[in-house]
Amino acid sequence: MISDLPDLLILFTRYPQPGQCKTRLIPALGADGAAGLQRAMTERILARLKALADLHPHRLEIHYDGGSPAQMASWLGICHQYRQQAGGDIGCRMRAAINSHQGRMRRLLLIGSDCPDISTELLRDAFAALSSHDLVLGPAFDGGYYLIGVHNESSLLACETLFQEIPWSTDNVFAITKARAEQSHLRCHTLTQLHDIDSPDDLRYFHYHPHPQ
Repeated sequence: MISDLPDLLILFTRYPQPGQCKTRLIPALGADGAAGLQRAMTERILARLKALADLHPHRLEIHYDGGSPAQMASWLGICHQYRQQAGGDIGCRMRAAINSHQGRMRRLLLIGSDCPDISTELLRDAFAALSSHDLVLGPAFDGGYYLIGVHNESSLLACETLFQEIPWSTDNVFAITKARAEQSHLRCHTLTQLHDIDSPDDLRYFHYHPHPQ
C-alpha cells in the first residue's frame, strides 16, 4: 500500500575538494575558502535534516558528486546512505534520482546544499503540501529553485516533463518549470522564495568568512 511506503529526502551535494567545488566563489574566497563554504553549508543542512527527522520521520539519501564513498563517509559519517549522482546536466541528475525511487516512496523531496535558509519547518510544510498537490517547488531569488518535491503518483509525469530542455543556470528556470507543470496539469504548491549561495554577491546571505591561514 502507498501509505506504508516511506517519505524520502534526497540531498544533492559535492565533496568539498578545493578547486573542484563552488568555483564561482574562488575569486572571492580562494579555493580552500570555497571548499570550506561547501563543507559548512552541507553540514548546516544536515543538522536541520536531523532535527526534521524528529518532526517528520523520513529516509535520507545523500547523492554526491566528486570524491569517493570512503571520502563521503569520512566527512559526514557512516550512518548515511550515499549514492553517486548520475551523469549529465543537473536536470538529468535530478530526473535519475527521482526515477530510481518510483513506486518505492510515498512523498519525495530533493534539495541541494546551496540554500542555507532552508528550515526544518519549511521542509515539513513541503512534505505536508504533497498530500494535496502533485508538485512542490521552492523558488530561488536567482530564478532557479532550491527544492522540488513529488509524490508517488506524480513522479513519473514530473520526470517526463520537468527536466528536459530546461535552460539550466539561467534566471527563468523556475518560471519555465512551473509553466511546464501547469501545462501538464500538475497541481503545484510554491514555497517561500530563498537565496542560493552561488556568486560572491550571494555571500551576504550566509555571512561566511574562511578561517585565516
